Amino acid sequence: MEDAQKIKELRMETGASILDCRNTLVMVKGDMEKAKKILAEKRKSKIEKKSGRETGEGAIASYIHSNKKIGVLVEISCETDFVAKNESFLQLAHDIAMHIAASNPLCVDTPESHPEIAKMIEDERKKAMEEFSGKKPKEMIENIVAGKIKKFADNITLVKQAYIKDPKKTIGDLVGEAIVKLGENVKIKRFCKFQID
Repeated sequence: MEDAQKIKELRMETGASILDCRNTLVMVKGDMEKAKKILAEKRKSKIEKKSGRETGEGAIASYIHSNKKIGVLVEISCETDFVAKNESFLQLAHDIAMHIAASNPLCVDTPESHPEIAKMIEDERKKAMEEFSGKKPKEMIENIVAGKIKKFADNITLVKQAYIKDPKKTIGDLVGEAIVKLGENVKIKRFCKFQID
């Protein structure tokens, strides 16, 4: 594979800059897998450094489905007014609002902090315990139940959901990419979905 082709492929897969891709490929002597790992670590480090910073600016985006029976408002925050007006930031907010309309999450993150969702999770745990009780060893049941609860929680948690436009990414990944691209912390604060049944 030619160097330019490798750089292009690495950029598509990691979202890193052309210069970062080229320098990383040189450093690992063209080994694509090593380059991907290094760039993923760099990206993770950038996100972690920025994720603790205050987000006092932002935007509220809306999405109304074509049938006019589903609508979403979502608040996305960032650090500066400059980024809040950036086209990429506003597109991210719109894409997240559209995703919420299609995927029906119940919370942004940490479902345990929402009493009604915590109750739903407990109900799921009880159902799973009843389903397997007496059929499998207790330790195995606990593992099965833990897996089912994690899957249920991930399905209702916005940042854990697979993004509707690109199911290889989660909404959390999408926000992470925005943090790296925009150079400041970005958070989904809250959302509200309206639906006429």
